[in-house]
Amino acid sequence: MVKAVNSPGKTKLVLTLLLGGVFVWLTFSLGQWQTGRAAEKQTLFDAQARALAASPISPGNAQIDLDNLSYRKIELQGRFDAKALIYIDNRQVNGRPAVQVVQGFRPEGASFLIPVDRGLLLRNPADPRRAPVMPDDATVSDEQVTGLKGTILPRFAQSAELRGVLLGAADSIYKEEQNGFQVWSNFSAEEFEKHLGQPVSNFVVTLQPVAQTSDSQDEAPFETRKVNGFYHVAVPLQEQVAKHKGYAFQWFTMSAVLVLLTLFFVYREFYKGNKP
Repeated sequence: MVKAVNSPGKTKLVLTLLLGGVFVWLTFSLGQWQTGRAAEKQTLFDAQARALAASPISPGNAQIDLDNLSYRKIELQGRFDAKALIYIDNRQVNGRPAVQVVQGFRPEGASFLIPVDRGLLLRNPADPRRAPVMPDDATVSDEQVTGLKGTILPRFAQSAELRGVLLGAADSIYKEEQNGFQVWSNFSAEEFEKHLGQPVSNFVVTLQPVAQTSDSQDEAPFETRKVNGFYHVAVPLQEQVAKHKGYAFQWFTMSAVLVLLTLFFVYREFYKGNKP
């Protein structure tokens, strides 16, 4: 009689299939999660793009529905409050140190202020810790402003996150006075309201262009330009759909590779190895 060739036991076969199945399930699940994230980001991006393309609004209340009105264009009449002026530190314009100017704007007939991101001012390289002065052609006092156009943001942190800067909480804000100006390490609407002692809106308006907000079709939509003495750095919406789709492709590819490797290993060790 011919003695049967020793073959690995059924327990080893089951464990091999189980281990391979677990890794396939894990990588496939991660691929599905990334696909879902891509769909969420696409939905968010589409909603923001529709809001940017919609006609301007002029809200009369300090509290608005941010879920439906974020990234809508806005047009206001009113006055800038000269005392409601702060600088946000650690910004850059084409690699040069700068501050971002946030000033309260009081809509006509309103009892609240809207924080407005007016743009950026360059610091003096020869004296980098001295806060830059406001431009001569910038409206700072209580002069009437008509047709102030900008974009509604849910919060100032959203604007900064578009630039890849994650802002901290209100209790981590470092404040100092430089050259007669309040310079903060970051921004909080609650802290701004406390600083002013006046009601502040639950949204921020940026005068810097966001994605499709450029009115001119002839100029590059994302180039840095100077407006009323402030530098405006146009920033596209970061939808990140392609990134999540790329991750999903990698996970699904890994799942397929693991399936093939598991089948190859089973064939080599448990089938081919048992042939006489």
